[in-house]
Amino acid sequence: MKKLLFAAFAALLAGSVSAIAVVGIPPINGPALVDGAWLNGIAGGLNNVYASGISAVGTTQTTATALPAGALLLEVDTSTSAGTSGVNLPFCLAGTELNLLNNTAYTITVYPAVANNPATAAQDTIITAGSVGTTSASQTLYSGKVYTCAKNGVWLGK
Repeated sequence: MKKLLFAAFAALLAGSVSAIAVVGIPPINGPALVDGAWLNGIAGGLNNVYASGISAVGTTQTTATALPAGALLLEVDTSTSAGTSGVNLPFCLAGTELNLLNNTAYTITVYPAVANNPATAAQDTIITAGSVGTTSASQTLYSGKVYTCAKNGVWLGK
């Protein structure tokens, strides 16, 4: 049963991953016996999911680029203009953390997810230095922020 659950998890993970920084060799053709170094990398937090090449677009929360859920490291590489282009964080579910890098020459706007969070039935909010429960945050050019969710629906951006 454990092998079946692991195989299902591996297939789900492989289908939702845009890129993986790996240690060792992952199974190439779906669920299979895995390289021990790769499995130890997952257990040790080394084989994390990341996405780069993201474009910040849109001038409002509803038109901003939605960031993928489940990735630990996300990099925004293009933005159309200063302070008006944005990205939407995924739903804030307790225990979620992501690192957002703004690798553009512009300040971008970071919004919570457009839809109501299924865990709270309400719009997520963002807490940053000097603001409590806002619906957006600014992230300056060439900077990184860690967004942490300790409580469903409330992102903390540091």
